[in-house]
Parts: sequence; structure tokens; C-alpha cells
Amino acid sequence: MGFSIQQAKEEVQAAHQFQLSAELRDVELLDCTASTSEETAQLHEQLRLGLKMEPAVLHVGGGEARFAVRIHIFGDAPDAPTGTDEHLFQIACRYSLTYALRPGYAPGEQEVEAFKEGNAIFHCWPYTRELVQNLTMRMGIPIPPLPLLRLEPRAEPKKAPTRRTTSRRSEKNATKPA
Repeated sequence: MGFSIQQAKEEVQAAHQFQLSAELRDVELLDCTASTSEETAQLHEQLRLGLKMEPAVLHVGGGEARFAVRIHIFGDAPDAPTGTDEHLFQIACRYSLTYALRPGYAPGEQEVEAFKEGNAIFHCWPYTRELVQNLTMRMGIPIPPLPLLRLEPRAEPKKAPTRRTTSRRSEKNATKPA
């Protein structure tokens, strides 16, 4: 099991340009909510974990860049229906990440967006893993440590199959004996 972020090659390259000129200065927990269901008391099996991430740009300028990342972790019984807002447990936390930018560096919009969607999330993931592990333990919910967050290449869009057509002239030539 694992969680992943998917980015196209161009996005990874744009984020890389940003990270060459940025240094993480601060990670701050802005808010956190946690809840559990009474049904977890009878839970003795492994949970199916889910993840939602919502990164945002707070500010870029004046030699710094600030991002916010909201991470929502939830757990359900393995046979529970998917796509509902009701979960056996859920924890949502939001972080502010501040980066110092190299003097004279003004990142482009593509660089900022790509960094926000990938790297900013990675930088707060260790804090999220520790927070979720601590809270679920205190809630009495036996979950394994959250997996590592991985970066995967985004699948290329499938190209429509090309059809080859043969002109009538070619068909006649193809059926003539040589």
C-alpha cells in the first residue's frame, strides 16, 4: 500500500528549477481536526486508508514563498463503500510552509504551481505521519505507520489509434498480378 503524487515530466522539471533557488525555512501547523466513530471500538481488522491533499500558494515575493498544504487522512473497514464522507476515523491538518528564495530569483508561475503540487506536500509529509500515528494511537485505533509518499510519472494520455486507408488506385495496383 502507498500514497503517491503524480506529475508530468515537465512539472517535475519546473519544480526542480524552483527548488534549486529555495530553502525551507519554517513548517507551521495551522489547524488540525480529528474524529473517530464509536464503531472503532469493535474494530480488530486492518483499515483501508485514504488520502486527500489540497495545496495552495499563499504568497510569493519579497524573497520568500509561502504555501499551505491541507492533508486529510481517513480510514474505513476494508469492505466499506467508497466515496462517502463517513469514515471510522479522519484527521485533517493544514500546514504553512515558508521558503527563503535566493536573492534576485523570481519564480515563474509554472515553477510555483509544480512545486506546490509536489514538493511542498513532501516537505510536510513527515510531520503528518507522526501526527496521525500519535492521534490514532490515542484514539485506540490500531493502524500501521503511514507509508512513504512517492512521486510517480503521470501517465501519458492515450493516443487515438491511427487508421490506414488505402486509395482505390492503390487497391487496384495491389490486386493486379505482377
